Amino acid sequence: MKSDSNVTPKLKLKWKSKKDDETNGGYSHDVLLGLLHKYGEVLNVLVSTKKTGSAVAEFATVKAAELAFKNEHGLTSNPLKISWLEGRPAPAPSHLSGTSTQGSVCMARDYESVVMMRMRQAAERQRLIEEMQKEDEEDART
Repeated sequence: MKSDSNVTPKLKLKWKSKKDDETNGGYSHDVLLGLLHKYGEVLNVLVSTKKTGSAVAEFATVKAAELAFKNEHGLTSNPLKISWLEGRPAPAPSHLSGTSTQGSVCMARDYESVVMMRMRQAAERQRLIEEMQKEDEEDART
């Protein structure tokens, strides 16, 4: 049985940008990170290299993602369109709670959980990259 608690919240970001626009509509990895980090910890921002005007942002907590979703509009000259990709209902664990009273067995279990969570996140990132590349190829055909 798969638990949704290990899914990190991700938002899809879109904005207007022409293919030959070197500034990508005014948005870059650093610009997006700067806009989004004020809502909470941003684990990753993946800007599509093939499809201009598109990115995915991964947050540490659902609360941070919800705040960004509700409040961020991007640059006034080129506003963002933000939609949920996944992870909206359940928050993802973001920190180890390893106190000395828990004991080594519990800490080992926590460590294994974190390792497995990171492996799932890496697999999910890879899936998103492939999905964005597939979308780019489909858009290139049209």
